[in-house]
Amino acid sequence: MGLDAHSEIVIELTPKKLLALSLLTLVGVGALYSYVIALYAFTAPSQDLSLRFNSVGTYTTGDVMKPAFAKGDTVRIKIVFEMADYYLFASSYYSFSSFESYRLIYTVVDGSGMPVYFSSTTGNINPAQVKNDSADYLSLSSAAAGTYTVKVYLWCDWLPSGEALAPGGGSATFTIS
Repeated sequence: MGLDAHSEIVIELTPKKLLALSLLTLVGVGALYSYVIALYAFTAPSQDLSLRFNSVGTYTTGDVMKPAFAKGDTVRIKIVFEMADYYLFASSYYSFSSFESYRLIYTVVDGSGMPVYFSSTTGNINPAQVKNDSADYLSLSSAAAGTYTVKVYLWCDWLPSGEALAPGGGSATFTIS
């Protein structure tokens, strides 16, 4: 028995079948949504390293990214960092349930490794939150020409009792001519 050109398939949807189909569709869309979100979620390697840097860069005061400055220019250091949703412990995933207090530390060192700028700020961040921050470094008109390195760190408390919340910190370089 084959279908001829004039045959059609009719699917009759009763209210029960329509409800079941709707529920299956919702479950499928929800599972797909959860999967895609999980792909982009930040999972911390441990409960102690709950934060990470997404970007560190140098900008003008007009917020234009710039890697080279003149003596006496203001260098705006802009960062983006986030707190994880989950952390891994003993092969299981656990969610962070409360905010994290942090101290954000900015340093700038010249080509010889000599610190020329230091600044810090404190704040709180919630799980899965992304934050932006910035600091302005005014280079001296007598600053040595060369490459400078920005280093930023996220700590849980002030030194010496503090611990790093983001592994390795973040860094960027710029030149002064």
